[in-house]
Order: sequence, then C-alpha cells, then structure tokens
Amino acid sequence: MLHGWLADSSLDAEFAIIEPAQDHLAWTSAHDNVRLHATVADAAAGGRAATMVVLAVKPQMMEEAIADLGALAGPDTAFLSIAAGLSTAWLGARLGEGALVLRSMPNTPAAIGKGITALYNGDAPDHVAALASQLLSAIGEVVVLDDESQMDAVTAVSGSGPAYVFLLAEVMTAAGIEVGLPPALAKQLAEATVSGAGALVAESDDPPSQLRVNVTSKGGTTAAALAVLMAEDGMAPLLERAIRAARDRSVELGG
Repeated sequence: MLHGWLADSSLDAEFAIIEPAQDHLAWTSAHDNVRLHATVADAAAGGRAATMVVLAVKPQMMEEAIADLGALAGPDTAFLSIAAGLSTAWLGARLGEGALVLRSMPNTPAAIGKGITALYNGDAPDHVAALASQLLSAIGEVVVLDDESQMDAVTAVSGSGPAYVFLLAEVMTAAGIEVGLPPALAKQLAEATVSGAGALVAESDDPPSQLRVNVTSKGGTTAAALAVLMAEDGMAPLLERAIRAARDRSVELGG
C-alpha cells in the first residue's frame, strides 16, 4: 500500500510507519516523507496528531496494536482498518468514545496497483471519506459499501480470493506434470494461462460465462474438461463451500 501511496503524485502527505521489525522497510530511506518508528510512543514524540491512522495488522493482533494509539490521535483523526472481521463498532469501543473509524478490505494484487478494495465509511464526513478513497485508489479499484454487514462476504470473495486463483495455478501445474509435461513447462503454461485469462476478463465486454462459451467447442477438449468441472460435485459447489467457510471465519474473528 505504501508503494502505491508514494507513487501517487497528487497525494501530498507525510507517512509515519510503526513497525518493530523494519528490515523489509529499508527501501523507504529513499523517501523524505516516510519516517519509521518502532513504537507508538516513538511516533507520538513529534507531537503532531495524525490525519489518518491506517490499521494494517492481523485481526488477532489488533487489540494489542491499538492499545496506545490515543497518543497519535487528535480531534480530527480518523482510523482506517484493513483487518478482516473486526467491525467499526468493535474498533470504536477500543479506540475511545467518538473515534472516527472507517473499514476496508483490500487484496494482495494491491502490491502491483491491481487490487480491489471495499470501503465502508460509516459516519465519516465527506472530506475524510474522500481521503480514504484516495489512499485506497492508489492501489487499485475501490467500491463503497452502504452496509457494513456485507464486509464479511467481501472478505470471502475478494479479500481471500487471490489465494483461490493462486491455488488454481498451482493445481493446474501439478496436473500438467501428471499428464506428461516437464515441471518448468507446466508451471509456465499454467501461470500464463491464469494471468492471461484474468486479463481477458478485465478487458472484455463479455461476462466470464460468455468467454467460457466462446472457447468451448461442442465435443472438444475444453468441453470434456468442463464436464468434470461443472458436474454436480464439481467446482461450483466446492467454491461455494470455500467462500462460505471464509465468510463464517470472518464473522468469528469479529465475535
């Protein structure tokens, strides 16, 4: 996310990163507007209240991570969470009465500016919601939710979704090896196919269902494969169970 923000020339901002383990952040030394801090106390020592505090930690770590954040907050500070499962009410109860909390769910393609993020603004005023959208737009597409209860399903579909696609490439590679391809070739073919098909979905005016029909000849090889994948016990019910499991776990994390 920080890579995307620093690449956005319209975002005139100073960034304070609180991270105890900083070895992976050495690259930030090339940017004058990025400061690294090991603790909240270090970051607060400058005496300036933050405009937006981005809560980029795992939900299981959130309670401990936000315990001292009041030191960074002023009357106009907003908090933007990217943690799965944790509601704005849960966060607000721990950040203090009147805390302004927004909630989002990005996904890992954000690392190359190809992410999609769902954003719930809660009661945030327009200028705060606009800043949150600007921050998240730097890493890809943003959709705004009117109903926070949809966030658990969003987490299951797009937040966790890249892992499903990575697994597809992994399984296709293994299957290619099983039917006789050298491992390196199987990997190259599977990964390029998954990547290219995703790009085609993004660029085409046709829905994925039509793109599937376009590549399927009656009685051909693709039809033979789809007969297996689209069987009653095939991909559709399996993926639905997977997404339900992810949704349910998101609900549990916020419990």
